[in-house]
Amino acid sequence: MQGLSTADLRRLNRTRVFRTIYEDGPITKQDLAAKTGTSLPTVTQNLKDLFGAQLLCYDGTEESTGGRKPQRIALNAQARFAVGMELSPRHVRLMAVDLKGREIRSEKVFCPFADTAAYRTAYSALLEAFLDDLRLPRSRLLGVGLTLPAVIQQKAAVIETAPVLHLRDVPLAQLTEQIPYTVFVQNDASAGAAAERRKNPRLQTAKAVAYLFLAKGVGGALLMKGSIYEGMQGRSGEFGHMCIVPGGAPCACGKRGCLEAYCSTARLTDDLGLDLADFFARLDSGAPRCRAVWQTYLDHLAQGLNMIYTAMDCEIILGGPLSPYLKPYLPQLMEKVQALNSFGGGAGRISVSQCGEEANCIGAAMHFVDAFVQSI
Repeated sequence: MQGLSTADLRRLNRTRVFRTIYEDGPITKQDLAAKTGTSLPTVTQNLKDLFGAQLLCYDGTEESTGGRKPQRIALNAQARFAVGMELSPRHVRLMAVDLKGREIRSEKVFCPFADTAAYRTAYSALLEAFLDDLRLPRSRLLGVGLTLPAVIQQKAAVIETAPVLHLRDVPLAQLTEQIPYTVFVQNDASAGAAAERRKNPRLQTAKAVAYLFLAKGVGGALLMKGSIYEGMQGRSGEFGHMCIVPGGAPCACGKRGCLEAYCSTARLTDDLGLDLADFFARLDSGAPRCRAVWQTYLDHLAQGLNMIYTAMDCEIILGGPLSPYLKPYLPQLMEKVQALNSFGGGAGRISVSQCGEEANCIGAAMHFVDAFVQSI
């Protein structure tokens, strides 16, 4: 190619070979050459380099066409791994994923959030214990994606605000100082939306998709043509702080009537002294109080969804810890949203997260996996 140095051309060929195996493998050397438009000697040299880096492995053989059976070449998915770690008001969740984004191990530990050095020591120790249990060399660790319900200013390296955690203007370095690995700190809903995008190829090209994260805190993210739209000040998608009841219930952000004040999962758990599994078990058994609370919750959620539709006119994905329980109630929720719709013709599509409550950890870990794959 004109203008490319020999080193650039070699790098380009290696990238083609690796990406083809990553996306289409297992594949034979001959098919690899045909698919990449690269000569067999060039493919052979690149395979030698990639095997030398332990990024590839053999995965069986194809049927013979007259000579030796051609070997299938595949990604060695555990050649590297990344960890996603979610900090929430009550728990720390950890997940390790391989180079294909598949779960290697996950763990959820009761560890109430506190803005203290002792808490930071505690989750750093949990991370080390988790890595010990993985029994994978730490030299293979690409990095730790740390996710929490916060507005994060990446350029300033500061948490601007995290109402549900009662944080404001906290340097990111304070959260990461006890973690001896490369760390990237990310808003929980943005991480969740990134995981959904990876799980569902349709989202990689959709013009716009809104992701609503329903947990103790209520947040969100916007996917625009497959990319997370952060907004001018990193606050895009903060749907939890739209006002749905002027002058209503107090919110952790200091205002009143926010969607989060009405659609936090705390309305189903803390207020009733239950966890989510208990709440939905009682709801399914017809407990009157749970039924009344759930109907009120759905009414408020429908108001928030209608506001998102009115502003964005796009598909909405419901994620977070509530998402595994939502599917049976989608028809009822859609009816409520359609009843609020101002323009007729019904509301658009509402779907439930394919990644469930672990989406944040998956998305945070995949920040490092995607960067690694792009670097090959």
